[in-house]
Amino acid sequence: MASQNQVSSSSPNIALIAIFDFTQIFGFILLGIVLLTAALATTVRRSPAWFNFLSTWVLSCISYLVTLGQQTGEMPHSSICLLQAMLVYAAPAVTVTAGLCFIIEMWRIVSRVGASSGRGTVTFRDYGILIAAPYVVHLTICIEVLVLGLKHPKWVTRDKTYMFCHLDSALPAYITGTVVICVIVIAMAFVASTAIHIRKHMAASRLFQGQQVANIQKMVVRFGIFTILPVFGLALSVAQVSARPRGVADGILTIAIGTLPAGAALIFGTQSDIMRVWCFWKKPTTSKGPLDMPARKVSESV
Repeated sequence: MASQNQVSSSSPNIALIAIFDFTQIFGFILLGIVLLTAALATTVRRSPAWFNFLSTWVLSCISYLVTLGQQTGEMPHSSICLLQAMLVYAAPAVTVTAGLCFIIEMWRIVSRVGASSGRGTVTFRDYGILIAAPYVVHLTICIEVLVLGLKHPKWVTRDKTYMFCHLDSALPAYITGTVVICVIVIAMAFVASTAIHIRKHMAASRLFQGQQVANIQKMVVRFGIFTILPVFGLALSVAQVSARPRGVADGILTIAIGTLPAGAALIFGTQSDIMRVWCFWKKPTTSKGPLDMPARKVSESV
């Protein structure tokens, strides 16, 4: 056991731990509802990159729930604690990388308007790369944390908020932070490029109806807003790593970060076609926007 590794001298705040666990469970449930709705409803059509993006947030929730019920009292077994540390440090990177792949997919589709032969087409090979890339990043960071944890077993301990396990070192947090910042900068560049292309080309294209353009614009805005949110989460994380333990304040900051999965579910799960599925008393309508095409037709859309 690793009970001697507990470095925090403060006692756990049970109420804050319970709230944090609730945010993760709530986000997990909401994401599950959104994903199942999109997968099973015939009137909702989403691409593999969209499903992958939200699935990485499910993985993030699971990462923080590994030690559910073991957050107070005796330390979890060192192997379980190290496993959670690996997943927790990898979670921000996998979610933002999946987000980058999602916006690249949108950029490829909308940039096809007015382009010649195949430019902008999203092929099955492209989808393989877009789906696999986030998990390559995830695995890389997991291995990095595993190596550090095995080399320095005393680093493997609970976070000072008692909410999850981590490594008692700033190094893995800064590595993850660097990856997240780089990916977010690239993602925002693609968001801006996509928005500019929509403004210049798509609105005037005969291949798109006004409602289709509006739907894509809304999707880009939603993603742009959500891409900014991890920046605040990262800033809060760095503040926690850099500052001395502050008890309740640290717990509240961690809870704020913990609301991101639910935010993802609400931002991407409240689109009109998904909401119409739950309004079963209304006559369903099929969305025909280019980004809502079935996966097998995405490369042929627009």
